[in-house]
Amino acid sequence: MLDFASILTVVLPVYLTMATGFTVRRTGLLPAAVDAGVMRLCVTLLTPCLILERVVGNESVMKPMPVLIAAGLGFGLVALGIAVSYFTAPLIGLQKHEGRRTFAVSSGLQNYGFVAIPIVTALFPDKGTLGVLFTFTLGVELACWTAGVGLLTGLGNAPWKLALNPPVLTILFSLLLNFTGLHVYVPEFAHRTFSMMGACAVPLAVLIIGATIGEIWGQERIRWSVAVLSPVLRLGVIPVAFIACAWWLPLSLELKRIIIVQAAMPSAVFNIMIARHYGGHAPTAVQCVIATTVVSIVTTPLVIAWAVKAIGV
Repeated sequence: MLDFASILTVVLPVYLTMATGFTVRRTGLLPAAVDAGVMRLCVTLLTPCLILERVVGNESVMKPMPVLIAAGLGFGLVALGIAVSYFTAPLIGLQKHEGRRTFAVSSGLQNYGFVAIPIVTALFPDKGTLGVLFTFTLGVELACWTAGVGLLTGLGNAPWKLALNPPVLTILFSLLLNFTGLHVYVPEFAHRTFSMMGACAVPLAVLIIGATIGEIWGQERIRWSVAVLSPVLRLGVIPVAFIACAWWLPLSLELKRIIIVQAAMPSAVFNIMIARHYGGHAPTAVQCVIATTVVSIVTTPLVIAWAVKAIGV
């Protein structure tokens, strides 16, 4: 039974791995110089291997319509979260050029990948559910580079082409194999190789996420209004829309599970990089990431446990 205690035992290892990354960064065991190389390895090689292993031949993602529904919800829910955060930000005095847009992106874009993947895998170990997560990711990626970065740079200047990154291209390629029936020609030894290499992606990435938080921890003076409102929105208000979709829409069991887990995720650490590279207010992004991550240690198992029981997935 997926109650709070059992879900906590699933979620806790993810946060302990993150805490390990935090610790080894603060103690100097893991220098910042390795971050870019390790994340590049995860994003360009190891994660595509994980995607190939979980999507190719997956019965849950064999038809275009369920894929389009999952991707559409991924885009729509993130865009809605960004909009809600943008129009709420003035309540704490955030205006344009003072962190309002960064606050909106950081509160609206959840950690949809490397934190969600191990939780989904542990809670729902069947191959189908994780495969659906990657189709949901297609929409989230598009929302990130259009609604997210576009809010910071202006839609006309948004680097939309960056949405076609190695994981997204791998998802599209895997789906093409499924839709055309060519997936049956992928040999078993290839699946085993993808599985072995893909298994390395998440632990490495979560360590680096923790290390990144360890590096930025304490660099900026806490703005308590941001540190309070961001978790309220990201972990309290915005999840209502996610869970409502899982509750009332006629979706597949796998997609409902994915939406529930995504609803409980903290702000993506990637939001800090977005703010730094695309004219945002980096200190605001840092505070959103740290505040939501700390609070989510308690709220993530609570939200997942309640929603799984209420919706019956």
